[in-house]
Amino acid sequence: MIKRITHLGGLALSLPLIARYAVLTRVVGRDRAVSLVSESAAHIPGLRGLYVRQALYQRLLLQCGTGVHFGYQTLLSKQGITIGDQVYIGRFCTIGRVTIGDETRIADGVQLLSGQHHHGSSQEGVHLTSVRYEVITIGKGAWIGANAVVMADVGDGAIVGAGCVVTKPVEPGATVIGVPARPIHRPTQPRQAA
Repeated sequence: MIKRITHLGGLALSLPLIARYAVLTRVVGRDRAVSLVSESAAHIPGLRGLYVRQALYQRLLLQCGTGVHFGYQTLLSKQGITIGDQVYIGRFCTIGRVTIGDETRIADGVQLLSGQHHHGSSQEGVHLTSVRYEVITIGKGAWIGANAVVMADVGDGAIVGAGCVVTKPVEPGATVIGVPARPIHRPTQPRQAA
């Protein structure tokens, strides 16, 4: 009963942000609206902030499962995010266009980018003419270590070590470390959930 009341309180507190999103969508487009509203929601501390973010993102995202933890100062930067059930997202993360499977754990400071092609480059320097946002997938039960940067798919049950930069897909059940990420464990079969 208390949990239900708390969730309803989070919904009530998120209504101004939902209304702001509706207005911003018409003015600046969906991606920018999600980013701006996410910045406002990210600054709300404690359990109040957690419940506001849960209620808000259940209405803004393509899918937001039950029991999702959105840490303080975590920002969502793009429309088109799908998050499964019982996902933990730590503090100070940035989430781009991504699909996150059930029971995945994402530590503090992780950057889940929308692929590898956010800008082009030439002899004249960096430019935005060849921007291409992709959807990356983080598999069910994966674990992403603190401050990792992920630009490619991560398979079910895979582990990405702290500080890794993932530029190529990580196979299910593998463990990767380093910059760029390289496998230190390649299972013959995926890990069994504990």
